[in-house]
Amino acid sequence: MFVEKWMTANPHTVLPQITISAAALEMSRHKFRHLLVAEAHGSRKKLVGIVSKYDIARAFPSNYNPFSLEVTKQTVAQPIFTIMNRNVITVEPYCAIEEAARILRTRRIDALPVHRAGDLVGIITESDIFDALLSMSGANEPGYKLIIESTDVKTALASISQLSERHFLPIRSAISFHDPKLSNKVVSSFRFVKRPVPEFLQQLVEIGFRVLRVDN
Repeated sequence: MFVEKWMTANPHTVLPQITISAAALEMSRHKFRHLLVAEAHGSRKKLVGIVSKYDIARAFPSNYNPFSLEVTKQTVAQPIFTIMNRNVITVEPYCAIEEAARILRTRRIDALPVHRAGDLVGIITESDIFDALLSMSGANEPGYKLIIESTDVKTALASISQLSERHFLPIRSAISFHDPKLSNKVVSSFRFVKRPVPEFLQQLVEIGFRVLRVDN
């Protein structure tokens, strides 16, 4: 799963010369938590910075709510380039979604502009990452979830695939990970179109799997 599938393409941007309060108005109008600052080169955009709601708030006088109705474009007349972050961390469209999540986590940020050949083509946020992970796990789709514990991923996937065919139980999604508390155990989550019958679950136990949970 790639960033390109989940990013907002052709993101809204502002010029570096607009005032800080004009940027605040843009954020309020579009309900943005971040605002990309870019320069136009024909139909292409070159990213020069990014500002967050926190950057905007710090630039306002303490007695002002920067996102209130009393703010005008000239309330804080400094240009946005005076407070924007110029050292922007970016990713390519074909960056894996889990790599984007790792970058957000390790850098303690919640948005990544997306570059292709030096041009700004999108932005992916923390919320987009959550949506992608929910989709990958099948959590947003109807069906029944089975969670099992095993000693390795390959055995779990092979056994469940064989049993599901035998019981005419289509698999919607599957995801496996090593248990963070038990390094020699793997937890696998499967989502099926219909609820697994007791015989299916019993055969899993007989093979040697531990059934942790079955629900919808």
